[in-house]
This record gives sequence, C-alpha cells and structure tokens, in this order.
Amino acid sequence: MNPALPALSWFWQAWLATLVFVFPIPHTIALRNLLLLVGLAALLATWRGAPRPQLPPLLRPAAWGLAATTAWLVVHSLAVAPAPTLALDNLRGDWIVPLLVAALAAGAAARLEPRLALRAVVAALLAHMLWMFAWQLWLLATTGAVGDGSKGIVPFGERDYHSSLNGFLLALLLAERLAARPGNAVFATRPGWIALGLTLVADLAVRVRNGTLVSLILLLLAPSLMAGRRPRFVLLLLAVATLGGVSLTLDARWSRLTESAAIGWNSPSPYWLTPDPALQPATPSGAILEESAYMRAAWARRAVTAIAGQPLGLGFGRDAFGRAIEQAYGHRGMVSSHSGWLDFALGSGLPGLGLLLLTAGLAIRGGWRQFRQHEDVAGLMLSLVVGGYLLRCLLDGHLSGWRLGLFAFICGVLVAAMKRPSAKP
Repeated sequence: MNPALPALSWFWQAWLATLVFVFPIPHTIALRNLLLLVGLAALLATWRGAPRPQLPPLLRPAAWGLAATTAWLVVHSLAVAPAPTLALDNLRGDWIVPLLVAALAAGAAARLEPRLALRAVVAALLAHMLWMFAWQLWLLATTGAVGDGSKGIVPFGERDYHSSLNGFLLALLLAERLAARPGNAVFATRPGWIALGLTLVADLAVRVRNGTLVSLILLLLAPSLMAGRRPRFVLLLLAVATLGGVSLTLDARWSRLTESAAIGWNSPSPYWLTPDPALQPATPSGAILEESAYMRAAWARRAVTAIAGQPLGLGFGRDAFGRAIEQAYGHRGMVSSHSGWLDFALGSGLPGLGLLLLTAGLAIRGGWRQFRQHEDVAGLMLSLVVGGYLLRCLLDGHLSGWRLGLFAFICGVLVAAMKRPSAKP
C-alpha cells in the first residue's frame, strides 16, 4: 500500500478521473491544460520521499522501440521533411506532448495503490457511457426517438468520440475480467461483469461499425486467453454472437459494405474528391452506394499510391494525406485518409510506420508476459488497450489529437500500476 496520506490519495484518484473525463469533451483544452499543470505542481511539491514510477523489465524493449521511433521522427522532421518547421510543430503537438502526458499520468498513478488508479480511469470512462445512455433516454422521452435530426445520439462531439471511449473501456474491463482471480481482481465479480455488459450495450447504442469490429476482434481473442476458465469462455462467446447479430440487424450498411468498398478502390470516378451527385458511381447490384465504405476505400487507394511515390514521407502531421492530395490533384481541404496507419506512413515514411508498429508489438508482448509471469492485470490491460487502439487506428484516422493524448495517459497509468520487479506474483 502506498504510504501517502489519505487526503493525497483521494486527490490523485479525483485528478486521474477528472482528466480522463475531460479529455474528449470539445472546447475544454484550457481546462485540460490547467488540470495537467495542477497535477505537475502537486507531483513536484510532494516529490521528496514519494514513490516513483518504475518501468517493468519486460517493457524495456518497448521503451527502446519508443525511443527509436521518437529519434526517427525528430531526425526525419529536421532532415527529410520538405517543411521542417511545420513537421516539428506537428511533432510537438501530436507526439512529444502525449509522451509528457503519459509520464505525468505514470507519476500520479505511482502515488496510488494500483487498484485505485485503475478504478479511477474506468470510472471516468464508464461515466461517459452512462451520460450517453441518459442523453438517449432524454431524447426518447422528449422527442419519441433517439436522434430526431436536430439532436445527435451522443451528448457531445460525434458518435466516434464515444466509440473511441468505449473501445478503451472495453479493453480495460475485458482484461480485468479475464485476469480476475481471488486477490487480484480490480472489481468485485458482479459489478465487473455488469460494467463489461454495459460496454457491449454502449457499442450497440453508439452504432459505429469500426468500433464494433474492433470490439468483436477483442472478444474473439478472449477465448484463447481464457486458459481453463470455461464458464467465462461461454459467456464471451455469447457476447460475441449477440453483439455481432444485433449490430448486423440494426445497421443495414453492413450488407452494402463489400460492394461499395470495391467500387471505391477500383472506380476511376473522382466522386471521392468532389462529391458531385452526377459523378457518383453506380453499384453493379443496383443498390444504393454505401458512401462511407466507398470513400474510405478510395482514400486508402490514393494514400497507398502516394506512399509508393514518396516512401520516406512528406513530414510528420495528421494532415499528411491532405498535403499529398493537394500535390497530386491541386485540391485543398482534405486532412486524413481515415486510416491512422496510412496517415503516419505518409507523414513519417515507411520506416516511421515500421518503428511504430514494432513498438506497439513489443508493448503488447511485454504486457502479455507481465500478466503471464506475475498474474498482473495491468499487464493484460496494456496489451488489450494497445492492441485495440492499434486496430482502430488502422480503420480510422485516430492516431492524433485527444485520442492519442488519452491513449498515452491511460498507458502511463497502466505502466505505473504494474507490479514491481520485487513484488511476488
């Protein structure tokens, strides 16, 4: 148990939960920065004699991978990028700052007993899902429908905001339930399963296909991690079947996805660039074009073409795809290809993407080994959070902004919450 005073323990729990809760809310950057400064000041004021975050030995390869990736990005921005000033500014905002945020989160979590730090993060994410449920119930009571055309189905931002939050929450709760044994569970049995069930309901309520797909992949991976826990194995298989079946039933776009994506990849129509209805390609089946699938496939095709033409990248930044399109077609206004992997390769080159994926793979492996060798729930949480976020970034342009910052913050908490090398499993 951390020897910190009870008042400080409550402060750090509240600080962690508040920051996680505030992170995704639009127009709260000033508040977020203020909270970060308060946390930094509190850490410095109580630094003497306080516990320090320690990197588990099993995560050292991932740390070296992260250092190598960062070094490449700095060198690339200085020596390879056509506009070094722009690349360095982007690097500061979407790489260096998240690293500092992760370090600050680790320092705060080290002041707490691990379960308390993990509960604070989960509680904040769960609060967002409950807020969304309350919002949808209010819409249903006042308008007779969830979303009446003038109000969205989520209380702020876009649906994929809540889908991203729910993805982090699912990974954390799924890992906790998989690892739970007497003495190391973060939550009591019934509340833990209820919370996990709520994340599945939230996935259906927010109706974001890419989020559902990543959730299904994580749930399908779970049986291979169960190792003798057969009752939970059956429950998770039922959860997968239910989530997949209900999602297919509620979202008719699934049936048109493959055909529309194939058109987006192969059609020469410039509809993806200037969405003029006269340029919209027809589907062979005569069905209505599923525009999201079409656009994403078309953008991915152009991103791959741009990467092949400039494999060392155009300079770090979330808008690398937009710069590539402007160079090739003279069209301004685009930002992301809607794939974080492709955006990263366009910005930092194929070596940068390779280093990023290597670092993520080492983090997943290190977290898994930490769990297997020490029965450490935080290790399994790290593996699923990194893996889930990596998959989501393949499908969506989420490798920047508040999502990357929140991901870094959560990872910092998880690393600090892991068992120390001297701790007995």
